[in-house]
Amino acid sequence: MNLATETQSHREGQKDKDTENHTHILCVMSEKIFPLRVSVPLWLIIFFILIQIGCGTAPKQYIRANVNFQYIKKVAVLPLNNLTDDKYAGEKLKSIIVMDILESGVFEVAEEGEVNKAVADVFREMGFREGELVALDIESIKRISEKLGVQALFIGSVDTYGQGRGGGAQYAVVSLSLRLVESNSGITLWRGFHSERGSSLMRSVFGIEQKNEIELSREMSKKLLTTLFGK
Repeated sequence: MNLATETQSHREGQKDKDTENHTHILCVMSEKIFPLRVSVPLWLIIFFILIQIGCGTAPKQYIRANVNFQYIKKVAVLPLNNLTDDKYAGEKLKSIIVMDILESGVFEVAEEGEVNKAVADVFREMGFREGELVALDIESIKRISEKLGVQALFIGSVDTYGQGRGGGAQYAVVSLSLRLVESNSGITLWRGFHSERGSSLMRSVFGIEQKNEIELSREMSKKLLTTLFGK
């Protein structure tokens, strides 16, 4: 298994945070522009634009130091918190994430039906009513993991999913927060955040069709998980 082992410089600042009880809610069910004073070839201008476009925003990620991921054979992706106005955003992103994990060949992934049943059963056993919002704690993480026979859980939220507006134009925008939590301890082994938008300078200049939410979701999921899998 080829997992990324490098972390960003902010890892040390986050080292003490990975043991905190992170809350995850589930339901029981302008820069100035100056005129050019010299003649600049058109190809050079286009080249500069493409270079700027190529330097897109990279996903933010953290990996806990000195963790051996080899013992993790099977994982489950829990229902994502949906913080958007699109009521199906969580389900759409979850399906894409599951597919990308399976395609990577790094982990086995628990079936969606089994995951939903395990979550519902655990919450019912803990005395929560159907439809009630529940904060996911270490105890519930352990119980769900035991029922599914997994060594880690992917937990996250869809922070943005829909249309944004800027510069007089409308464009799709999607953002996702995701983390991998160890089943027995609840410790965060990996955390990532990424945001994608459907518009770009190149698309505006050359009249290229903008990307929609689904296309952005697929790109975002692959880029984000690459920071974990390293491929």
